[in-house]
Formats: sequence, C-alpha cells, structure tokens
Amino acid sequence: MKCCAYCRHEGTTRIVSTTQRVCLEHALEFWTGLLAFAMECTERCVKHEGLCSCRSCEESSASTQRAIAIAAAGPPPPDHQSFSIGLAS
Repeated sequence: MKCCAYCRHEGTTRIVSTTQRVCLEHALEFWTGLLAFAMECTERCVKHEGLCSCRSCEESSASTQRAIAIAAAGPPPPDHQSFSIGLAS
C-alpha cells in the first residue's frame, strides 16, 4: 500500500481528490470539510413567509403557476371539434 499523501501513515482510504490514497484521519477530515462546505452553500428556506428564493421553491412556484393557468383555460377541445383562433395583427 502507498503512504498517505499528507502524512507518512499507510494510505488505506480513497477520497475524491487528485491524491486519492490517504489515511483514515485525513479521509475523515476531507469528508467532514466537504459536508460542512455543502451545508454552507444551501440557503435556508423561508417559504412560509413568502420570501424564499431557493431553487426548489422557485421551481415549485413556477410549476404551481403553470398548473393554475392550465386549470383556468379548461380542458382542450376534442380532436373532432373545430375551433377558431384569432389572427395576430
């Protein structure tokens, strides 16, 4: 086995990095840091106050608005029924 890239201990664990082989201690440090970074990047959702701008709430809002517009338009006409469409001027 190779040595850890950061110290001289045995590199028993692989991490997602250019230096893949590391010891258990440095692997734990890497994954803990990565999870902490990922948690910092997420914004706190405040959708109950109506001020949320997170991607999930924005997509949900857009989806809800589309559903409301479709429901307001009503069902589409049957295939055999003809209908007129006004021309744009």
